[in-house]
Amino acid sequence: MNAAFSVVLPVFALIGLGWGSRRLKLFGPTAVGELNRFVVWLAQPALLFGITSTAKWSDYRPDFALAMGGALALTFALVLAANWKRLGGGDATVDALSASYANNGFLGIPLCLLVFGPMSLPYSGVSVILTACVLYSFGLIGMELAAAKGHGVSKAIGKAGWAVIRNPMIIAPALGAVVSTFGLQPPEGIKTLLGLLADAAIPCALVALGLFLADNVQGGITDFTWAPLTFAKLVIQPAIAWLIAGPILNAPPEVVHLAILLAMMPTGAGPFMLAQVYGRRGAVASQTILATTVLSIVTISLFLTFIR
Repeated sequence: MNAAFSVVLPVFALIGLGWGSRRLKLFGPTAVGELNRFVVWLAQPALLFGITSTAKWSDYRPDFALAMGGALALTFALVLAANWKRLGGGDATVDALSASYANNGFLGIPLCLLVFGPMSLPYSGVSVILTACVLYSFGLIGMELAAAKGHGVSKAIGKAGWAVIRNPMIIAPALGAVVSTFGLQPPEGIKTLLGLLADAAIPCALVALGLFLADNVQGGITDFTWAPLTFAKLVIQPAIAWLIAGPILNAPPEVVHLAILLAMMPTGAGPFMLAQVYGRRGAVASQTILATTVLSIVTISLFLTFIR
């Protein structure tokens, strides 16, 4: 449990700093929106570019990618289908993303390094790409389709496609993949600039989450929508990863364990950022992030004890 807690603790500290800063009125009511825009348009794209531009695609195993991608996509689809009629497309998309968006960048990479060593880096790297690029695209498409409802199916699909193509969180990793594929090297000054922005992405996203919570959860949590989303994230998604990697693909044990562990990561800040941009269920997303982060200390610790 000490390993899991030592990695998760900074998450709570950054959220707490945001919450305390807002409660002490160090930041105004518009701070969360402005900080969130900084993350979405500058910091997070720089982080994703850095991951894909330095990727060694030959190190990626297809069985792991299928297991991780399948777990993300199936969890997203199950929760989306369960809530579509009741909530409508936009809010159902936030719930689906909250139940499937794994925090593999901030928690997955360091935890896998602690447990499995450097051999885990290609696996945690591809999990970040699948989550922050592919799964985020699903969420973006769902939001745009919901926003364009009533304007015709073809127009809605066109708007959703255009939103994905021009989104910096899709453009940046795509450019990074081109750089990696052709062995290009950006100038040192550009690399330094992108590195500075990338370092700010996760801390700023978590501080923005704390700012939001200070304004929206002051009276305590009375809506337990986060509970089934938390169950889907911490139980259903790892079970799907195990099913695909183990019984279906018969991957090596270390690949199965990595797929399960990365699928067990709590919900990252992506759903909250997207909910803020589109004015959707930010409270549900933020509560799910908190709940999954707290409970993952127990679930991850139990899993690590089991595989050892």
